[in-house]
Amino acid sequence: MKTVLFVLLAISLALHPGAALQCYSCTAQVSNKDCLNVQNCSQEENSCWTSRVRAIGLVRLISKGCSANCMDDSEDYYVGKKNVTCCYTDLCNVNGAQTLKPATTLGLLTVLCSLWLWGSSHH
Repeated sequence: MKTVLFVLLAISLALHPGAALQCYSCTAQVSNKDCLNVQNCSQEENSCWTSRVRAIGLVRLISKGCSANCMDDSEDYYVGKKNVTCCYTDLCNVNGAQTLKPATTLGLLTVLCSLWLWGSSHH
């Protein structure tokens, strides 16, 4: 009996491999409230992304989706700014707010401490 259950479990796992990642998805919405559609990503897509575009300080658009090779990015333009953030767990791109990654926060703190120490040593 245990062998039959083991074989059925193995067949079930083979037929239904790990569930695909889920991300929130939308295109060029003004509000994060309009970006809460759930998308099932393909097996190749291993991350969720959020893109925020601000133009002339007035128009802010947000887009979200799945990606196979997401890369965090930030670009400044003469009339605005574009920021792309990536995350790697189900529905992790729920928030439209820009956040710093822990590594970025640590790097920023290191720079600020270095500047403070440098300034202190020159007084």
